[in-house]
Amino acid sequence: MTQTPAPWGTLRMWPYTAATTVPQYTPVIDPGTQIALIVDEYGRTVELGNHGTSTSGLTPTSTAPGDGSGPGGATDSDSTESYDQDQSPADG
Repeated sequence: MTQTPAPWGTLRMWPYTAATTVPQYTPVIDPGTQIALIVDEYGRTVELGNHGTSTSGLTPTSTAPGDGSGPGGATDSDSTESYDQDQSPADG
């Protein structure tokens, strides 16, 4: 009678390190302002620190050959990236 060997991954396992309790935070919408708030398990508003929003966009550009009166000519294309940030993080 042969015995099936243990899967190779179980030979690499180690005990988990000690875990810490992470507080429960819940996102909610303030009915008066329609702004998202984060509240803790006791219903208190939590400030998550300095953070802002930003937008990034890639605008493609291209050229067509000639003036359209005839075929041929070279084409070219590239893109321009824009980045806008509405809030800078506070320095240390």
